[in-house]
Amino acid sequence: MIVSINTTNFRGLLMQESVRVLLKTLAILLLLASVLLIIKSYIKNELNVDTPFVVVEGYSMLPTLYNGDIVIVYKPPPDDIKVGDILVYQSLRGELVIHRVVGIKTGPQCNPVCYVTKGDNNPVDDVALGLQPYPGISYDEVVGVVYQVNIGIDGRSVKVPLRIPYLGLLTFITQR
Repeated sequence: MIVSINTTNFRGLLMQESVRVLLKTLAILLLLASVLLIIKSYIKNELNVDTPFVVVEGYSMLPTLYNGDIVIVYKPPPDDIKVGDILVYQSLRGELVIHRVVGIKTGPQCNPVCYVTKGDNNPVDDVALGLQPYPGISYDEVVGVVYQVNIGIDGRSVKVPLRIPYLGLLTFITQR
């Protein structure tokens, strides 16, 4: 007995199934993108910052932050920023810098305070590197503070930045 198969009909069914799977996938991606935009908008409002997610670029914050990490940033009042916090600020060169606060100054040049920052992996502070003016950056130049969580290590509390390791490397690929 010989059985004949109508391949034209089979190809048509296969094409319909492919289109159906493609449309489902696109619908899921669209839904996911919408949810992410809503979450970003909510986070942006809650954290009081225009840029709630920042990609770390470079090695000046090793071993705390790595090239390609994504950090969450919020904007607290000036008095809530303390030595040890990690700031994101606009440098004199116009680029965003993510460095730790190593000093807080007051005086006529500071409105109301100036923050001196330094990369954990750098030998000198950012004033000495020419990234910020003397005596430090003003609150207006602060984009935000990296969100940190307290964890217990060997019976003591340590502040650790909340980060998504290396996911930001994808932005380097898409920007080049």
